[in-house]
Amino acid sequence: MKKITFLLSLLLASAGVTASAQDSYTWKKLSADADLTKAVTSLDALQNGGTYAFYSVGKSKYVKIDKYDYNNLHFGNIASLTASNEDAGLAVFTFHITKSGETTTYTFETGVNGMYMGAPQDGATKASATAANFVIQTTDSQNNSSESGNFCIKSTTGNANSAWFDMQNNQFVGWQGKDANCWYKIVPVTVSSEDVTCYKTTHTVKEGDKVLDTYTEWLKSGSTATAHNFVASYYYTVNNNVSDWVVSSSNKEFEYSASKNAEIPFGVDGTYALKINNNRYLTAANDNGTWYVNTLSGAFAAATYDIFSSKNWKFVESGLGVKIYNPYTEKYVKINGGNAVTLDNDGTVLYFKQAGENYALTTSTTNQYLNSSINYGGANNRLGTWQEESASNGSTLVMQNVDKTAEILSVGKSSLNSSLTIQNADATKYLTYDASGFAGAKSNVESATTVEQLNGIYNSNVKTIAVTPDVNAYYRIKSVSASDGNAYLSTASMFVGKDGNLSTAYNGGSAYDGQTLDRTITRTSASDAFVPQVWRFVKTAENAYQLKNVNTRCNSAFFGNGNLDMPVDESYGQSITLKAAISSTEAADNSYVNIISGNNVIGVRGDVYFGTNAAALSDLTNIWQIEKVTTVPVSITDAKYATVAFPFATKVTTDGVKAYYATGAADGMITLVEYPEGIIPANEGALLYNEAGATTANLEIVTTDKAVEGNKLMPATAKRTGFTANSTYVLAKNAAGEAAFLKNGLTVVPANKAYIAAETIPADNNGSNVLNFNFGQVTGINGVVAADKAGVQYFDLQGRRVLYPAHGIFVTNTGKKVFVK
Repeated sequence: MKKITFLLSLLLASAGVTASAQDSYTWKKLSADADLTKAVTSLDALQNGGTYAFYSVGKSKYVKIDKYDYNNLHFGNIASLTASNEDAGLAVFTFHITKSGETTTYTFETGVNGMYMGAPQDGATKASATAANFVIQTTDSQNNSSESGNFCIKSTTGNANSAWFDMQNNQFVGWQGKDANCWYKIVPVTVSSEDVTCYKTTHTVKEGDKVLDTYTEWLKSGSTATAHNFVASYYYTVNNNVSDWVVSSSNKEFEYSASKNAEIPFGVDGTYALKINNNRYLTAANDNGTWYVNTLSGAFAAATYDIFSSKNWKFVESGLGVKIYNPYTEKYVKINGGNAVTLDNDGTVLYFKQAGENYALTTSTTNQYLNSSINYGGANNRLGTWQEESASNGSTLVMQNVDKTAEILSVGKSSLNSSLTIQNADATKYLTYDASGFAGAKSNVESATTVEQLNGIYNSNVKTIAVTPDVNAYYRIKSVSASDGNAYLSTASMFVGKDGNLSTAYNGGSAYDGQTLDRTITRTSASDAFVPQVWRFVKTAENAYQLKNVNTRCNSAFFGNGNLDMPVDESYGQSITLKAAISSTEAADNSYVNIISGNNVIGVRGDVYFGTNAAALSDLTNIWQIEKVTTVPVSITDAKYATVAFPFATKVTTDGVKAYYATGAADGMITLVEYPEGIIPANEGALLYNEAGATTANLEIVTTDKAVEGNKLMPATAKRTGFTANSTYVLAKNAAGEAAFLKNGLTVVPANKAYIAAETIPADNNGSNVLNFNFGQVTGINGVVAADKAGVQYFDLQGRRVLYPAHGIFVTNTGKKVFVK
């Protein structure tokens, strides 16, 4: 029941209503019949505190409370109001009028003291302790008028443009304020001093002193209650012990007794395999965070123990019926009308009916039987409910006690043995968990005689193993089931703004070639871009993490469609846990993990994405290997150079490869300085050089406090967008086929590459289309040479190659500035 406000308490107290108001309420009878001929013709005739009734011109009916339930005082209608009908007082409204300038508003207090007309709703207008405000006018929503004495009434609480008084065939509603049903007469009525009282009556079933079920209804004092027909499982007999059914202040509690007339068909500690319709086993299955009950045809089979466990059920007595509990999910069967059956924390009470030698289970409505009737994904494989007059074959339930059914218990033992049989993975390559106790656990499986014993072995050795990542380490996350090779989580398709922020690109809307940023994480292969596949785990609580992409600096999440997504707010992200995963589909090892977020398991989702997945935890689509990343491969082409930019520090460890940063630029040249010890700090651009030509350089990820100053090589960790054409220089081959920094005619810089911003080049040089390399030589003329010196390549000060240099100053391919005489 709604809490009574302080004002309502005062009103009730003034009317002589005691603290038992939640169990009773009163209204006044009419002292005379309502007379339509006395309906007001002018709003000036309405009196503050006056009592009136609303008469629908279109339906020829009055607005009246039509339910006795104090928690659901619903408004309906009645054709006439007579003093002889004591319920006519439920059509009485006391007007409370407020005038402010030229505006007049009204609240309408019902005949039930302290309860008011709420804002009219489409189909659910109720009395409320909170009064809605109304205006009364002589025109409708379309500015039409009616005959004198007809009014339109609309709410100013909530959506005032649509919540007008309206009368439908069977109920009073809020609607659009046009046509005949929105016109009302306001009829003065008088009430007597005689009260009508309504009580909340309670019917209670007890087994001894234990309360099994209750039923409540609101009835008027002096009326005669009838015995309630409690729904009960077939093994219960329910009798009422009532001799006086006339409702009064001292007679509103009616007691029944229940006793078992037969043995219950289940053991309270037993575990059961359940077959619906004689040939489909019930199993729990997760789909996008919702647990369903699926029905699977064929023999009771289980590749892994979690699949075995998801097919086991218990019955928990609940009142005159039972709830069905799934120990694997730790949830109860929930009935959803004619829709698919789900599992939740509360469940639905069901009642056993006999069906020959077997059983059927029904809801309290007695016409909703568990039935394998829901068509899903082209197969009739979800448990649902179906209306049946009796427990037909379509609703027949066969129960098999697993502990006493040797062939089913053997399935559990076999699947548990399989789950405890693994090979040790390379802990230097993968994130692994401790499976040292598996051998000892296996020795206890064969001697187990109950599911509870098997569950104990599984829960202690498999289900509760949390996999703990190193929050300082870097990882790639690989699905073990991606047969197309696109196994890795990647942000390679995303782009950031030129400031490096994902939010800038997202808020820009069309930051890259007219594209709107797609923040969905995609599947890529081992040969695709490496660093967009690199992630870190950010600890948020014990065994709880957010998954952060190193390039975008943002965390993963998933939304309505279930695909893994990348929110642009760097502080946001969904919490995940890592747990040991067991699969017998292929040779499993202790590097297999599940990624779980709440009730959701993350796995392969279609051909392009990852996300929430309907398959079991042990299905390969939901199993991952988390690979440790300690080095980053970089391809150096036959041009001998490559640029890099990483969000972590690296060290060059490949023989012959050197790393440089740029300290300045002048006369079409950039001055390069070698990084000390080959260590490139995080978020710094670098130029790699290998004299021998094409190679793959492996850069070791390191931790360092080393830094450089004035580096002109800017880092693009994720793909940067939003530049104007020719505002950046990027590494490319010049007209002579040699590496240089060339003006970039595009508006993007690729991920994990370095670039030079044209705005950082001195004004007298930033018009150069090419920037050649000066490996630390002093600025100025380095020498004077003859024009025909062999083996030397020459460039003018704009970076253009000159095959036959004449008199003047040129730059050589070795970085020297020379004068040719």
